[in-house]
Amino acid sequence: MVDTGLAGRDVMVFGAAGALGSGVAAAFANAGAAVLGADRVVPAAEHRLAGVSYESVDVLDDAAVAALFDARPAPWAVLNTIGGFAPRRALAELDPAELTTQLRLNLVSAAIITSHALRVMGATGRGRIVHTASRAAVVSAGTGFAYSVSKLGVLHLVAMAADEVRGTGITVNCVVPSIIDTAANRAALPSAAHDAWPKVSDVARTYVYLASPGSGLVNGAALPV
Repeated sequence: MVDTGLAGRDVMVFGAAGALGSGVAAAFANAGAAVLGADRVVPAAEHRLAGVSYESVDVLDDAAVAALFDARPAPWAVLNTIGGFAPRRALAELDPAELTTQLRLNLVSAAIITSHALRVMGATGRGRIVHTASRAAVVSAGTGFAYSVSKLGVLHLVAMAADEVRGTGITVNCVVPSIIDTAANRAALPSAAHDAWPKVSDVARTYVYLASPGSGLVNGAALPV
């Protein structure tokens, strides 16, 4: 096992019950970190990962997220893989409710997590925060406005948070996937070349790198994968 410097460090993975989140949680557990997986609904016992403990939390409930952070020592790293998706539709067919939902699922959740992660990390002066955006945030063709703009907001959140922590031992970065080989994505695009898609385990290594103690000079990055 490659020494990532994460062994024994407390790590929180938001969205740990999802396809990407479970892969990220597994990667950190394999690196020897003490992993807490947080999600609205925790996995059934038979689907829980070895080396990962789980807590149920609604990431849109500010008080609940605050309580989750306050119930334990400040983590070394916070990884946020939570997000929603909405397909492309013409702007003439805009659904305001869909837009609001995407902003809440992708941006508001990330902002709440960032707020409390920075609050507790500020007391220790060290830590890593890694969010998840999407290539859809930086292109206009072939993507839906509601999803795209919500992920663009995540990129701006990361940039602003990184400015706030510059010069400290805390960094804030973002992984920007093009697409990931998950069951949901295969179902959405059944005729695509699935074998060529990035695998969850490969993408998860990017989170491990950005969360490692050795990545301290990387701050405010939006790392495409």
